[in-house]
Amino acid sequence: MKKIIYSLIAIIASMGLANAQDVVIMNNGDEIRAKVLEITSDEVKYRLYEEPDGVIYSVWKSDILMIHYESGRSEVFTHKVMPRPYYSGREPLYDIRPGMKYRELKHLYNHKDYISVSGDLNPAWSGVASFFIPGLGECINEEWGRGLGKFFGSAALVSAAAVFTQVGFYGEEGGPLIIAAACYAGALGLNIWSIVDAIRIAKVKNMYEQDLRQVYSFNLDLYPSVNCIQMGNTMQPTVGFTLALQF
Repeated sequence: MKKIIYSLIAIIASMGLANAQDVVIMNNGDEIRAKVLEITSDEVKYRLYEEPDGVIYSVWKSDILMIHYESGRSEVFTHKVMPRPYYSGREPLYDIRPGMKYRELKHLYNHKDYISVSGDLNPAWSGVASFFIPGLGECINEEWGRGLGKFFGSAALVSAAAVFTQVGFYGEEGGPLIIAAACYAGALGLNIWSIVDAIRIAKVKNMYEQDLRQVYSFNLDLYPSVNCIQMGNTMQPTVGFTLALQF
């Protein structure tokens, strides 16, 4: 904090020397004499003052301490910019709304396009949950109908297989054992389907949540600002706070 205060004092003292151009002061103390062209939610675009028709450069706002503009106004950047969501091989969907179910989402998203980002639920854990308890992975992803259907279906098949196995051991006909084997095979197939389904649901819902964060995100920043006002023959610094809300 002391370093920032000392930097601001030094900057204010030297403001009178930089009235002909914008000065971008980086966090490491470097100064860029430039013409600021645009300030977006996460970066600042500028041209070098010596090259007014030259290449347009950009720098992350999180790397900037302060900008002193040609007009005499100064802006301090003390907030950190969140990284943009990362998409690979697909464009985010904007015609979505909160609260959509998997039966709608599966027609909008291809689970094969999923790329993991920070904050996502690991799809592998959904598969592990369904491996031990059929349908649990779906329930974790809030698809209770699909999850409970697989759970009770698997339980019914295993129970039926146990009954027909007992009848087959004590009976003379082999029919009950064949039915029991079919029930066990059905339960195994249902369990495998539950694992695969849970992983796909998790991937699709993760992509949906990524797009929701992109569509409905906003950035609220509160940071100090320093301005210079002409008072007679001297420049008087004024200090305040700026509240910025970006959608």
